[in-house]
This record gives sequence, C-alpha cells and structure tokens, in this order.
Amino acid sequence: MEFWPNPPLMEGPPGALTRIDGKEYLYFGGTSYLGLSGHPEVIRAGCEALRRYGVHTSTSRSGYGNSPITLDVERLAAEFFGTAGAFYFASGYFGNHILIQAVADRADVVLADESAHYCLAEASHLLGRPVVSFRHRDPDDLRQKLRERVPQGQRPLVLTDGIFSTTGAVAPIDRYAELLRDFGRATILIDDAHGFGTIGRHGRGTLEHLGLWSEQVNADPARDGLGFFVCGTLSKAIGGFGGVLPGSLALLDRMRQTSHYYEGASAPMSAAAGATAKAMEIVLGQPQLRQRLEINARRLRCGLRVLGLAVDDWPTPIIGLSIGNGENMRRIHHELRLAGIIVPYFAAYSAAGPAGGLRIAVFATHTENMLDRLLAELSRVL
Repeated sequence: MEFWPNPPLMEGPPGALTRIDGKEYLYFGGTSYLGLSGHPEVIRAGCEALRRYGVHTSTSRSGYGNSPITLDVERLAAEFFGTAGAFYFASGYFGNHILIQAVADRADVVLADESAHYCLAEASHLLGRPVVSFRHRDPDDLRQKLRERVPQGQRPLVLTDGIFSTTGAVAPIDRYAELLRDFGRATILIDDAHGFGTIGRHGRGTLEHLGLWSEQVNADPARDGLGFFVCGTLSKAIGGFGGVLPGSLALLDRMRQTSHYYEGASAPMSAAAGATAKAMEIVLGQPQLRQRLEINARRLRCGLRVLGLAVDDWPTPIIGLSIGNGENMRRIHHELRLAGIIVPYFAAYSAAGPAGGLRIAVFATHTENMLDRLLAELSRVL
C-alpha cells in the first residue's frame, strides 16, 4: 500500500511566527493576511459558540439549521460589504458553484481565464453551456474570443479570479467591462477569495479597488445590462472560516431557488461561525489592520526590487516569485527553511508558471524586522 509523503504539520495557529514540525518559523505562507486566525478574542468566541450551540445544528438552513451565531455572521458581512444581506456557508470553494447557477439565465457562452482557480474551472461546466478559455489576464484575447465565439444576440459570462492566488496579480476587470458593455446582457463573475478584506477602501476587494463597487454589484440577476457578481471567503484575510455571498435580497432569494446548497447542506459549524463573527467585528472596528497590511506589502515589494527581483506593483499581500527553474526554487525554499523562514514553493497550482513558483504571503502582523530578515536571507541564498 502506498501513502502520501508526510506533510509538514502546523502545530499552532498561523501567524507571523508559526510552529511547524516542532519548530517555530518566521512564516510567509498561507492566507491569514490580517493576522486574525490566531487572535485570542477570535479563539475565545469560537470556544464559547461551541459550548453554547454544540458542534453544529445538524440540519440544513432551510429547516431548523439556523442559529443566532450564523445569522450574526450574515448581519456583519452585510454591514462590511454594504449590502442588504449575505449568505454564509461552510466553504468558499463552493461559492462559484452556488452563484453561477443564480446567474444562469444571463449566460449563453462562458468565457474563463485559462488560469482561473480550480473552483471556477469546475463551476464553469455546471451550466452545460459552451466554455471558452481566454489567455490569462488578456483583454485583447478576450475581445477576440468574444468576436469569434459569441454569436450576435447571445449573452457572455466571463469568469475570473479577482486576485490570483499564487502571483498576487489583479484581474483587469475594468477593461473586461469595457468590452462587455455593448452586449444587451453580459455578466462578469469574480472569485475574490484573496481580495475580500485586503484591498479596496473598505476592504471589499478587487471591484472596490478598481472603482467598480456599487449597489449594482450582486444585485438582481434579472436586470439587463452588464452585471457584476462576486463571491469569496471569510477563511483568509477575515480570519474566520467559510464562504460568503453578500448581495441584494433578490440575489439571495434567487440563490436559494437555483442551488440546493441552502436546503441540502448542513449549516457551518458553531465554532467556525462564532470565531468568524468575532473576526468580522474586529475587521469592522480596526481598519488600521488593512492599512498596516498595505504598508507591509509595499515595503517588502520595494525590498525585493532592491535585490534585483522582478516584482509587479500590485497592492496585494501576495508576491509571486519565479527565479530560475523549479530545482533552483526548491533550493531557495529549503535554504530559507533551514534559516527558520517559511516561503512555500508550489510546483503546480492555478496561475503558477510551468516551473511553479515561490509564493510570499505578507501579514499585517509582520514587523519591519521580520520583513528585513526575510530580505537579508533571500539576498544570501539567491
């Protein structure tokens, strides 16, 4: 019988300093961008919810599966995003699967970024419509595909990540929108798992960063014109766990009609909901966390350029590095780990190049000394 090689074991909450395989490391991996996954108030709230409500409600949301703590998450998410309501569910991975069915009546042809995350790629086939790939972050290729593959009178649905998870690149959704405005009804659906909580004036993600967030985002799917629909997670920057779909009451009602998730899946676990609600309270009350994250990301990008590395000027907390071939990047990862620093290497992942890449995740809780130490060790091993 064959087994997977033993994976690294995280033996404590993720943070700027994280215990892995019995040793404390300076950690630049994962997605806890605001540093809340191990926040003591968040942990206490999760424990209290578990004691009060049990593991979970043991039934779906359509019956007796709602609990006060689940509804608290939805209330706080609606406040954070400035929407009429929100739908909170167990995993952000399924957000696209839920949302794409709600906008099915707006789509005749699906056009997906070739490097879209796995969850978007899977969701693209749920509608049974033709699926066309366009080159990664390439508005010109999208324009060509629209001309060639979307007959007159048909409605295009464009799928893309907001922030790509391995590189930190921002999708040029504003330019996609320009191409789609001439269609009677067109749709852009965005997975913004890494944008929620990290960029935009209020932390609402990629659409807000690009000046596209308005009351028309996640509005009524039946309306004509260009529609923006976005889903994401509370498991990354926000520091909780589970997926979230903020939106209008019309969209929320439509999702319950078109997807069986509300009636067929268990509600999120009580501990996860309790921790998530507290994390959202902290994010709402402490906007300086996002400001600190932005400062740290900018400082590290500048330092990497001083080392001679090609780093794009995105405002995101993800910095993807491609340095030589895969063997060289594995070496850099290994030598950094020997020095007590974790910078993950991905041999293959959505949006990663053919040789894979090193992925640096910046947290709001990294200090200047921590960033400087990473730069010093990188300078030594390059």
